[in-house]
Amino acid sequence: MTPTHDGTSQWTPNREAVFQALVDTHGSVSAQRLHFTMHVNGHDIGLATVYRSLHALVASGHAELIHSANGTQLFCTATEGQTHRLVCRDCQRRVPITVTFADEWAAAVANDHGFADSHLVLEIAGHCGACASPPPAEAHPIATNNTC
Repeated sequence: MTPTHDGTSQWTPNREAVFQALVDTHGSVSAQRLHFTMHVNGHDIGLATVYRSLHALVASGHAELIHSANGTQLFCTATEGQTHRLVCRDCQRRVPITVTFADEWAAAVANDHGFADSHLVLEIAGHCGACASPPPAEAHPIATNNTC
């Protein structure tokens, strides 16, 4: 998958490699983990370059930045045209959501403060149904013999 070049940023071979590695990673990944995976796969690229490339990809709309519950920055490929989502704190599952009232509110606030070309990224973090469900109870025989 080759990113669409927007003409506003320089797409170096390293940035292309980081983008491809991000595409090949299903789900969210930290910069450190992506760097490690790229290194194992034979890419000679520095961690700082991975960070810079990821942040440039986020700025250009090709990647998304998610903050985990412990504050770790996680990156994933951008969902086309979707900037609002529910995110599971445990498994990092992302569910796109539509929130038109928030978009209208954000545009009005930005306009009131003289901002142009603004967009709202809304992320609601919690636990998805699979991660929130308690594990099934193990069957334990009930002791009927009261010998103390």
